[in-house]
Amino acid sequence: MVTCLPTRPRILIRWWLSVLIKQRSCKTHLSLLAASLLLSACSLNSPLPQAQVTAPANWTQPAEQLEWPSADWWRNYANEPLEALILRARSGNLDLATAASRLLQADAQLRQAGAALLPQVDGSISANRNGDDSSASSSSYGAGLTTRYEVDFWGRNQSLRASSLASLQATRFDQETLAISIEAAVVTTWLQILENDQRLLLAEDSLASAVQVLELVEARYRYGAADRLELSQQQTLVAQLRAGLPTLQQRQLQLRNSLALLLGETPDTVLPASSPLTDVAIPLVAAGLPSELLERRPDIRASEARLQAANADLSAARAALFPSIQLTAQWGAQSLALGTLVSNPATSWGLAAGLVQPIFQGGQLRAQVDGSVARQEELLVDYRRTLLTALGEVDTALGAVQQAEQRYGFLLTASELAEQAFRLAEARYREGSITLQTLLDTQRTWYSSLDSLTQQRATWLLASIDLYRALGGGWQAQEQVYTADELG
Repeated sequence: MVTCLPTRPRILIRWWLSVLIKQRSCKTHLSLLAASLLLSACSLNSPLPQAQVTAPANWTQPAEQLEWPSADWWRNYANEPLEALILRARSGNLDLATAASRLLQADAQLRQAGAALLPQVDGSISANRNGDDSSASSSSYGAGLTTRYEVDFWGRNQSLRASSLASLQATRFDQETLAISIEAAVVTTWLQILENDQRLLLAEDSLASAVQVLELVEARYRYGAADRLELSQQQTLVAQLRAGLPTLQQRQLQLRNSLALLLGETPDTVLPASSPLTDVAIPLVAAGLPSELLERRPDIRASEARLQAANADLSAARAALFPSIQLTAQWGAQSLALGTLVSNPATSWGLAAGLVQPIFQGGQLRAQVDGSVARQEELLVDYRRTLLTALGEVDTALGAVQQAEQRYGFLLTASELAEQAFRLAEARYREGSITLQTLLDTQRTWYSSLDSLTQQRATWLLASIDLYRALGGGWQAQEQVYTADELG
């Protein structure tokens, strides 16, 4: 007759002990053990320490708090090439591939930790043949099952599994934090490419304009209307503008190679055609409420999960100071013929329970507890720092966006006025009513204002990216990755 063992560990313990106690020789020794095991297991878990950081009611900088950014926040820049680059980075970025491998490792470690909560069953099959000098020989066959189970009376294995679960969640949050950073890096690098390309075009246009003025000065010089000083000054300006081109060209190469690396592609990768920076929309970023930031930044959740893992490790270290209880069951079958090993074998079985109490470990177990306490305190400080850093980053980014917008408006006005001044000076110089020095001064002012305006628009756009990143890039916390039932 085959007896079906219960599948749930708690039921298995009760069945096991009931069989043990029914054995007359075991009643006296195991009655107390059985009674204690059927009670609720002792819990050595300590409450999770709190960070003691209270989010302010509002940001110190003006912000739209009615909603949060969407997960596809980069679409707000209304740039189709940018959206295509984001998709390429998601599929090809090497850091994201590495993070995915780390997540698989953490998942395997969780399943490994969960296995300690279940019985371990081993099977064996043997065949023996013996003989002597008389040439007589005999054969024997055997099969057996051995089941071992550690009663998690103090919750050590449960704590180790909880630690692995929290570590898995932290790894997943790290992966999502990295994804946001990669997206922000792609958008940042692409906008820097557009900025540099526009500055390069501006420098080339400025050089072409300066060459035209030089041709005018040379003509005036040939007819005696301009002196050698005026000619030298304009030649100097042309040379200076030409000297600035290689720097912008080198930066263009560096930015394109950086973007190729973010995409996980070679430097000769084909990138979308550049477009004017003014064609990129500057979004209005909603910042939500400070109190909701915890659910919007995966790095905060990762720090919290690591603190939970450390708390579980501390519980496991404390549980290791107490006795461990091992239950063992063995069943075996023997037969002289292989055919009767299944149909009519000689069987044997055995049940055992043991208790092991650490007595002297040279202070190792106590040191593990002390180390776990220190680790928990370290991660609590890190958690507080992460919270405060996140709040500060959002507030700083809000201020940066506001200041960038204001400065861009001032520079736009200055650029328009500088262009008007240059056009007027150019006409008056042709009439001979002003000196070349005056024309050159207005020309330099206009070129400088155009370059500053381009850089400031890029600064405004980059500030909005920093704000999106500080807000978690539209990320929102999901439910727990695994439940206790899913882990068995």
